[in-house]
Amino acid sequence: MKNLTKMALAAASLAGLLGTSLPAVAQDAPEFSLSGSLAVTNDYRFRGISQSDRSFAPQGSLTLTGPDGWYIGAWTSTVDFDPTNSGNPYMEIDIYGGKHTDLGGVDWHIMPIYYAYPAGNFAPGSATADYFELVNQLSYTFDFGVTAMGTYAFSPELSFGGGQGNYLALNLAYPINDWLSISGNYGHVWAENAARAGSSGYNHGDLGVTASYNGFSLDLRYTGTDLTRFGCANFYMTTGNACAGGVVATLSYTMALLP
Repeated sequence: MKNLTKMALAAASLAGLLGTSLPAVAQDAPEFSLSGSLAVTNDYRFRGISQSDRSFAPQGSLTLTGPDGWYIGAWTSTVDFDPTNSGNPYMEIDIYGGKHTDLGGVDWHIMPIYYAYPAGNFAPGSATADYFELVNQLSYTFDFGVTAMGTYAFSPELSFGGGQGNYLALNLAYPINDWLSISGNYGHVWAENAARAGSSGYNHGDLGVTASYNGFSLDLRYTGTDLTRFGCANFYMTTGNACAGGVVATLSYTMALLP
């Protein structure tokens, strides 16, 4: 039954990618646009877990957006999985694409994404850090201003042979005014091989505020997980306190490059 459910979700995602479209774009609107972003964060967190040994990480992205809600892009950041091992990756490059579809006021977002770690030094035949994930998101903005977004992500094989991965999350965001918003996330990660390593799936959450002005954005939030240090180090990250709570500050600048 689980496999049938996943096959149905995959089929629905493929149908959304191939057969649906957003409302027609105005004739005077450009078909393609290119945007970029530059950012620096004091702690690169992914689903609550520090990927940078709780240290500063520069980041950047390029995204090409086309007609009917299609887009492709790449995002990169420095990482530090284990400061005692020089063979571990020190860079992450995410290659992604996808589509936004309007379903009567509900935005359906489908994003296949490949997480690559080209700087890693892995032994031949061993499991690497690279992995693929298919992300499905549904979001809706209520009349009182709150935007709710639900996320489901599936990976057939997580990093370093972690087995099948599933992820569910809910994000709520509210604009206080035209330059300040508040948002929070709560999610759960299932990792097939976590228990074999003496760990488990986990919950994560965060709450913060974002201030924006002329392309600049400053995000401040508290984030954390319910993983113990032992459970975190055994399966997810060997760096100290990678799964413990902390304050994350991210300053970013987004720019339109084309047209």
